[in-house]
Amino acid sequence: MASNQVSTMDRRRTVFFHRLNAALSSDFCPRANRYIYWLKNPFWILVLATAGSIVCGIMLNPFVFGLTATLVAVTGVGVLLPWISMRGIDCRVSFDIQRTRVGLPVLVRLTVRNRWPMPVWGLSLIRGFAVDTGRDGGEGIALARVPGWSTVEYSWAFEPRQRGVYPNDTAEIETGFPFGLLHARRTAAVDGQLVVWPETVRLDGVPDAIESVPAEELCSERRVGEFGDMMGTRPFRNGDPLRRVHWSQTARQQNLIVTERQAPATTSVRLVVDLSHSSHAPGRVEQTVEMCVTVAASLCESLHRQHARVELVLGNRLFVVGEATAGFNRAMDALATAGVESKRGPFGRTQSQGYEICVTTTSGVAPGIPHQIVVGRHDEAGSAWIGLDSRDSVIKHFPDLWRRSCHVT
Repeated sequence: MASNQVSTMDRRRTVFFHRLNAALSSDFCPRANRYIYWLKNPFWILVLATAGSIVCGIMLNPFVFGLTATLVAVTGVGVLLPWISMRGIDCRVSFDIQRTRVGLPVLVRLTVRNRWPMPVWGLSLIRGFAVDTGRDGGEGIALARVPGWSTVEYSWAFEPRQRGVYPNDTAEIETGFPFGLLHARRTAAVDGQLVVWPETVRLDGVPDAIESVPAEELCSERRVGEFGDMMGTRPFRNGDPLRRVHWSQTARQQNLIVTERQAPATTSVRLVVDLSHSSHAPGRVEQTVEMCVTVAASLCESLHRQHARVELVLGNRLFVVGEATAGFNRAMDALATAGVESKRGPFGRTQSQGYEICVTTTSGVAPGIPHQIVVGRHDEAGSAWIGLDSRDSVIKHFPDLWRRSCHVT
């Protein structure tokens, strides 16, 4: 009985504090915010206090002017000291590497040079490293003290949470020491840039598509060419090089006999990423675009790892990913900065050039065309080759769906 009374009192106390918190934190006059939000800055509070002390000194007692002098001194120090300190500061931002991935930390270096004899306190690097530049503008690094007439280097591990190019805004360094009345800022010079590739998942298996390309180390066992292991012999034909003559068989047959070797071949895939305005529904553009980019980056990376030749189509841009690392880097850099395009790349018109895969949404599905990976709600997309309805499905289910589509056990 006593325990029930205690629990009832606890519930009532909890409800009371919730209601009190709601009453104290509620904005009852949101329309008036634009007129009174400037009062949040302590500088204006000091200005009003100074004006009030002047009025009291004139109307009531001249001794109040002593308070006025104190307020003016505090305001002057709080405003002038940050401004003077920033006039003698030079700063530079640099990166140890040029490319990284979402979620992988990279070392960022900040070099600060103080030309004044007095030290500077409370420096902060703002802007340039936030996910949302409009809301998270303060994401960066804070420095306690920079001695006078010195150059100091600081470094920190920056873990990007979103693909793109960093700094994604003008990097600035600021200080509000000592009172925070005024924050003086100075632009930081940036050496190079950091390209953050999108998040990817590992895919095993390649589509059953073959196209001849000049690659001596990748040869087909079924096609005749100029490289690889010997497949057999045949009589000499006009135009055959003499280096292919099989001299022992020629001596035995008393006719010129040449050898046949394997032909160079590798898997070739054209990957079309649909980022057009018409294919992404309003309200979900950011989500579906990120899913399309993640799927495309996973395909591009996995096929490149398995020595496939990939043609990445983004709008009217074409990136060829071959054996060279430079082509792969260009394609991943393009996916890192990809956004909504004005139109969709060609799809379904180049079947003779190899295997085509289109990454699109339900709105962009082309009926009757195979090999379409549909992101978002795919229950209405009957022609979808692979359907992925959320980011979790891309991370968890896409590898298995791709493996089954490629007939890999």
